[in-house]
Amino acid sequence: MDGNMSSSLIDRLEAFKRSDEERQNFIEGLIESNNKLENELKVANSDHLDQLNSRRLWQEKAQSYENKLNETATNGFLLCLIDGDGYLFEDSLINQGAAGGGEAANRLLNHIKRSIQQHEGAIHWKIIVRVHANIEGLLKKFAYIGFTDEEKALRQFVAGFTQSQPLFDFVDAGQGKERADHKIKEQLSLFVNNIQCKHIMLGVAHDNGYVPTLDPYKSNPGKVSQISLLKPLHLGREFYGLPFEVVQFDSIFRTAELPNDRPPYKLQNRSAYASKQPPQPPPPISPRKAQPALNNHLITRNPIYPGPVLLNKDDERVDEYLGTPSEFAEELLKSYTSNGNKLCNIHHLLQRCNAGPRCPYSHEPTLEGEELIAFALRARLTACHARSECRNSMCVLGHVCPRGVNCTRKNTCYFCKVHHVDPRVDHEATEMEYGGHGFIKASGGADGE
Repeated sequence: MDGNMSSSLIDRLEAFKRSDEERQNFIEGLIESNNKLENELKVANSDHLDQLNSRRLWQEKAQSYENKLNETATNGFLLCLIDGDGYLFEDSLINQGAAGGGEAANRLLNHIKRSIQQHEGAIHWKIIVRVHANIEGLLKKFAYIGFTDEEKALRQFVAGFTQSQPLFDFVDAGQGKERADHKIKEQLSLFVNNIQCKHIMLGVAHDNGYVPTLDPYKSNPGKVSQISLLKPLHLGREFYGLPFEVVQFDSIFRTAELPNDRPPYKLQNRSAYASKQPPQPPPPISPRKAQPALNNHLITRNPIYPGPVLLNKDDERVDEYLGTPSEFAEELLKSYTSNGNKLCNIHHLLQRCNAGPRCPYSHEPTLEGEELIAFALRARLTACHARSECRNSMCVLGHVCPRGVNCTRKNTCYFCKVHHVDPRVDHEATEMEYGGHGFIKASGGADGE
């Protein structure tokens, strides 16, 4: 009996020990699981806070961008770029000078505003206009074709255009065909992706050279709606296939081409010289300057040189009588040589300049008739270094004093060494005498003495 009880107690003790061990393991498992859940909760809380902070940050950025978009909606602008070499303003506007420039700017502004009425928010857009042109080239062109009124008024017109509107500029791009093109292409590239630039209007459709610049945008619907073209006098052939809208503005630009040729001298001219009479035969001159010229009219040789080498009775070189050009021709020549521009003697008088684009003197415009005579006489104001001993039939410089016996410069005159020379022609040098002294100067005629 006692033995059985002891065995039973031992069994129960072992059972209690197992139960305590299981409880211990269970509690330790609960603690471990709790610790794991607490760690996971901390991580979840941290991630949640990060998400809250990130969401708050993006909300702030979204609000900032929304504010900026609202600002661009009211601060957007339209950019109008015009190649002024191809889009010439009406004569009636240019002739008014500064007032005409202001009127042209106002007309252009009104036309642009009407053309963008259908665009959302366009009422708030600022309008920027930049006209790029070769001003000197236009001045020379006007002078060449006899548009002297436009020539005189053009600079005032440009100033009036620029001053009339705060965001309008008429920019002198400098001399050279591609100057204005280069500026317009670069500005298009700069502004086409500017979020504030809502629309770009281009006055370039006269020149097919601009088409490659527009090619990258013709397949982009957004860019096609952003860009429009001003209709020129003659739309370039390659522009017909482009999808951009073409708009026409009336009463601003010329509706006829400029003439390519200058008007005849004996016709009434539309310039300030219109009232001047056609050139008359040269008046009688002093015996000192008189020559038995081949005729009493302007010579028509072109080029003027090489010409005859004329000598007086003492075998001294004298200058051939070329005639007396009209005052209009003299004034026109002055316009070509204004602003320090120098014409090339070799090109205009000999047609033999081989320097090409490296020539430091101007080959344009082509001189004809009385202008050529006026230029040849101006070249003779520079003394040939060989003077009366010169036998070069291509020498364009002077060999006797153009002032003759009336010269008051005495010893300060470049021709003082030949003041004694009788300018009357006696005979012509023989071919064997040609090619002696004398030289050809590229630009002396443009400067005078």
